[in-house]
Amino acid sequence: MKHSHSRLALIAAALLLPLTAAATPPPDATERIPICNGGYFAEMSLDFGNTGTTATVAAKAKVVSSPVGPFPPAPPYYAVYAAASHRPDAGSAWSTNDQNLEGVSSYPASPASATKMAFRSATCELAGNAVVSVHCPSGQWEYKTLERIWVGCGL
Repeated sequence: MKHSHSRLALIAAALLLPLTAAATPPPDATERIPICNGGYFAEMSLDFGNTGTTATVAAKAKVVSSPVGPFPPAPPYYAVYAAASHRPDAGSAWSTNDQNLEGVSSYPASPASATKMAFRSATCELAGNAVVSVHCPSGQWEYKTLERIWVGCGL
């Protein structure tokens, strides 16, 4: 009986090994982009991960002052948006958690952030989206976006 259990374990391991070898890596992304002639930075990140049965995505977006002088005044207006979405397959509608923060003559106290968790499957899709919109002191508008979709949620 011991031999049949160890043989069964070997067969199971042999069948699962190709699944882990073919797993798609998480499409993590981080960007720090100068905006408004370098007076500010749009900071955006998408963090994907998984455990044995679940997969997650966390999205964050914020605007910060340049770390070197001369320091500009706070932006006249900003909006930062983060969205984390899931759908069980490509034919289904997205289920989304999101957060939008806006401010006038200030910086966001914390980043806009959103997280979504889903059970892993070969057809699962997770998406992250981060957007920074800033009205620059010069009058122009700048928009920066970071988006990624993880098809298969790591399977």
